[in-house]
Amino acid sequence: MKIAAFSFRCAVTAVLALGAGGCMNSSSMESQSKEAEMSEDPSVRRTIKGHTYTTEPVEARIGPHRFMFPANYYDNQIGPYFDGSVGLTVLWPDLGPAPPGTRPDRSMEDFQRSVVIGLQHIDRTPIRGLLERYASTEQTSTPTSVLRNDPTERLDLRIPQPERFGLVPYAINEALMPAFQKALEQESKMPQPRNLRMEKDWYVARNGDGELTTFIKCESEAHFPDGLTISGDRLADTEDSRVAGCIHYFVDVEDSISITATYPRVILKDWKHIESAVRTALAKYKRS
Repeated sequence: MKIAAFSFRCAVTAVLALGAGGCMNSSSMESQSKEAEMSEDPSVRRTIKGHTYTTEPVEARIGPHRFMFPANYYDNQIGPYFDGSVGLTVLWPDLGPAPPGTRPDRSMEDFQRSVVIGLQHIDRTPIRGLLERYASTEQTSTPTSVLRNDPTERLDLRIPQPERFGLVPYAINEALMPAFQKALEQESKMPQPRNLRMEKDWYVARNGDGELTTFIKCESEAHFPDGLTISGDRLADTEDSRVAGCIHYFVDVEDSISITATYPRVILKDWKHIESAVRTALAKYKRS
């Protein structure tokens, strides 16, 4: 069984892995080649257990903004979640939606190449500076807590590394860790063993003014292999038991929308393509 650790649908993926053995059936392979022309064709419809899946537009409200995404763009291929929140899913490498009606029986390979997108309107704090807050302990600790100075959770305490994929990796400053561990144990009055497997690799991009425009956390390459390889335009399983993943944060400043993309780490190289695809969809399906 291969565990897809990068998605909030991990449990579903694990169950599929048990049944499918991580293999892709022939019908799924054929559907990949037809996705581009089928994903937004209004004539494509599929009925499963009484529900007809289509590409017809379905309204989504993100704060004061109105969008009409095709139904198959949504994570459930129906529409917004019951609470009104909006989740979309696109498939690598084209980063378009899957054909309608494929969500209930999606193959393991399609789950693995899914890019799951969350969209949230930010209205109580300025959208500018949001990524800087994500890359700090300001929102996760009190000012007097030792956790405020956690070297693993503060970008300003990490050390920039040589650029990779157009991103700047930031490594943990190991020289700061012994003192932090000691202070943490004194505050909690109990041992606080360090779990290296929980510490993430961080990557950022900035604009010309030095503001963060992209912030990505990935499972550590030092402790987790990718779990997948890229073969042409497909993802292939390896012998590893899990798939390492990334959580990618960026923003739509104009509409004050926080965007989160979750995907396997093996496609981190395509982060710019992912951002572009999301921004294109937001612009295309926004309504006044």
